[in-house]
Amino acid sequence: MSPSRNVPVIAYLQILAGAVLLSTGSSVIKAVSFNAPELAGWRALVIALFLAAVIRPPRACWDRALIPAALAHAITTLLFMWGNKLTTAAIAIFLQYTAPLYLLLLGPWLLKEPVKKSDVGFVVLIACGMVLLLLQPTASSGTASNPGLGAIVAGLCGVAWAFTTLTMRDLSRRVPDGFQRAIAAVVLANVGLAALLLPLVGVPDSATLTDWTLVSYMGVFQLGCAFILVSLGLRRVTALEGALLLLLEPLLNPVWTFFAHGEMPGGLVLVGGGVILAASAARVVASTRRAVT
Repeated sequence: MSPSRNVPVIAYLQILAGAVLLSTGSSVIKAVSFNAPELAGWRALVIALFLAAVIRPPRACWDRALIPAALAHAITTLLFMWGNKLTTAAIAIFLQYTAPLYLLLLGPWLLKEPVKKSDVGFVVLIACGMVLLLLQPTASSGTASNPGLGAIVAGLCGVAWAFTTLTMRDLSRRVPDGFQRAIAAVVLANVGLAALLLPLVGVPDSATLTDWTLVSYMGVFQLGCAFILVSLGLRRVTALEGALLLLLEPLLNPVWTFFAHGEMPGGLVLVGGGVILAASAARVVASTRRAVT
């Protein structure tokens, strides 16, 4: 950070706190007895009510421009929950963070931005990290019922997250209501998920007070408060600082799951995840340097 920039410490703490809350997602998903559609539907209802009550996006924010971002966010949410029920938290989160690979490959088509020669190395590194993740044999367990299918779902989640990033970026750049529009897209996504899933899944027969407490925690804190904290912090820090601080989420995600469920990722998974995160961080640094030169 440049000495001339006077960024309040609270901005960094907001992003870090948001990243920590986000990182608890996998461990809580695995702790709730609901299946993926049940959990996605009920958590979506809590998130929608919480954000609508706390932020209350103005009526002017609600238009058709929200639909692509809301749809991408809803699909990402459902795939992430499903993937975490099927495979380990490490594989689920690391494959989601392959999104930069798809952003680079889809850039020429969606954004009319050609892939730069300097980006080829990042594409290769992320692809190598994916290969390492998928080479690690993962046995079925109580927290990973179908690792093979889970890896496929988690890979698709990475694609969906790339589309979410693109569409949310477009909304957040709108002036003067970019933040409110992004919140409105999240609310719309979760209203859609709740409206679609809850009539199908109903109230789970085996639901306990612990399940409902964890679902409420996810809706209010793990995503709702985390989204607000990160959004507030990102207003004060540089894009580089924000992106690097948010890498705390995938780093801590498997840690909480290990302590909560004893789920230990294999060596190749850790190496592959490290390669993916290192490549993502290097890509952010390189892009920021190009932007300021």
